[in-house]
Formats: sequence, structure tokens, C-alpha cells
Amino acid sequence: MATMAETRDRPEIRFHDEISSEWETLHRSRTFKARTAAMFGLLGDADLVGQRWLDAGCGTGTLSRLLAARGCAVTGVDASHEMIAAARDRPVDGLLAERLTFRQIPTIASLPFADRSFDGVLCASVLEYVPDVAQCLAQIHRVLRPGGLLLVSIPNRGSLLRRSYRLAHAASSRVSSRPLYRYLAFSKFEASPAAMQDLLRRHGLMMLATGFAGSPLPPALDRRATIGTLINILARRDD
Repeated sequence: MATMAETRDRPEIRFHDEISSEWETLHRSRTFKARTAAMFGLLGDADLVGQRWLDAGCGTGTLSRLLAARGCAVTGVDASHEMIAAARDRPVDGLLAERLTFRQIPTIASLPFADRSFDGVLCASVLEYVPDVAQCLAQIHRVLRPGGLLLVSIPNRGSLLRRSYRLAHAASSRVSSRPLYRYLAFSKFEASPAAMQDLLRRHGLMMLATGFAGSPLPPALDRRATIGTLINILARRDD
């Protein structure tokens, strides 16, 4: 398992430390609100009251707080010290605060929780940054109870918009130390729905629903398979 010292040496973690002060502002933007709504829309009106959820890669806790507002207890974990510090410092009312716990861990590839600890796991735009996606999914499966839900988002390999972002990043990297779409220097993993369905199945997780989102375009375009930069997936531990 990675140590905290090794975590600080990972460039993707340093990048997220650096942007932690901007993270809440980004989540208030129209684009981020739309992608969050699309992701949580896969849950529909599911009753989460009394459940235990893990937010694996919680950032500053924005989505953890949304989950907690639906009545579940949420443990948010992240490798970024600055993100976790911001999550803990964010003011919330007393009842919501009682449902939220934040802790820094070296990696979600080795979760410090017992088997079958959670009714659900949220993993939003995190797997693209990890070196071993399969190991992370194995850990998520392990900590989910049978029948537990996974709500996950990953980059959409089929998005023409994401491809254009990559081209812009590569071109601007040649002339600037702060290129466009800097996150693409660290965002490596991407998949199609079919490839992700197969990967989830191999780790005991059944895909229940999918959708596309993530671009700044209107929903009618954003939710197309060739446009939306993210694939949102609802899956279930199926054993």
C-alpha cells in the first residue's frame, strides 16, 4: 500500500492539492451542476435514509454533502491532503455534520475498511487518475455489501469533445508551462460503456444504468454518446 510520503510524490495528487481552493467554485458552475445532476439522476428516488456510503475520492466533499442530505452516513476519503482539509473546514449544519466523516488515505486501491462495510460507493471522476483501475474496483467490490450500489463516472472514450480537449492540451503544452485542460496530463483511463460493463462484470458488479454528461453544452447535446465527456454508471454488487 502507498504511504503518505509516496502519495505526496504523485504528480496527480500534487495537482489536486493545488486546485483544492478552486474546487467548490467549479462545482457551483453550470457545467459541474449539470454533470452532478446527470450522475445523481441515475439514483432516481432511491431511499438512502439510514444507509452507509463511501465517497471514494471525495475532493472537498461536495458530493458527500449531497449524499448526506439524502439521509445516509457518508465517509469521504481522498489522497489529497488539501482537499480533505477543505472538506473538513466546510461549514455545514449540525445534523448534516453528524452524517459526514472525512479522512485522508494514500489510495483507493487499498481501502482501510472491513468487507461489506457500505451500502453504496460513489466514485466520481477518480478512476481516470489511478494507476490500477482493476485493483480499485476490486476494493470497491470488497467493501460493498451484496446488493450494494456503485455510482461512478469515468471519461468517455467516444467523446469527440474530449478528443478535441486532448489535442488542445497537447498543442498548448508545447508553448506553455500551464497548458489548456491541465488535468489531461494526469487523466489517463477512459472507456466505452461496453468496455466498462465488461470490466465491472469481471469484478462482480452489474451495470444497471448509464448516461453521458460533462460538457458545457446544452443537455440535448451533452447527453449524446459522441459529445458528453463523462460516462455516468450505476452498478450493483451482484453476488
